[in-house]
Amino acid sequence: MKLSNKKKIKELYEDCERKHKFIEDIRKHANKHLGKAKNDLRIAKKEFENNGRDWAIIKADYSIFHAGNYLLLKNKGFFCKNHPCLLIALKHHKLISGEFYKKLVKIHKRLSDFGFDLTFQLKELGQYDFYEWKRITKEDVKLGIRTAERFIQFAENA
Repeated sequence: MKLSNKKKIKELYEDCERKHKFIEDIRKHANKHLGKAKNDLRIAKKEFENNGRDWAIIKADYSIFHAGNYLLLKNKGFFCKNHPCLLIALKHHKLISGEFYKKLVKIHKRLSDFGFDLTFQLKELGQYDFYEWKRITKEDVKLGIRTAERFIQFAENA
């Protein structure tokens, strides 16, 4: 029997809770996450201008991560220690609208059903794969930076 998407998200969220991936914090600290997201995005753009595709995608991914934690902390009073659980928490708590979530999934459909996973996968490639990191294209980096820009804008206005 196949689980519905809602049930699957709930199960994944509960698994993240069991693994202690969420950390309670003071909501006013949310702005620190937003500041970090913007700084990482600034660095991603600068690295891209200098043809540093690996570091550009790494910083774009972290920009998305910190913007997501800003949104989660501001609305729910906790942040998350890892990327997959952050995305699951945002979806579980309906902090990403269905429409926005679908747009992100469509952008990154070639690698994941969880939208932002493209930048995460590319970050892993750029950061840890000493043989394959050169496969990161300028188009990949542009997409990662655009996604980070859009997500920061979304988080600020949510």
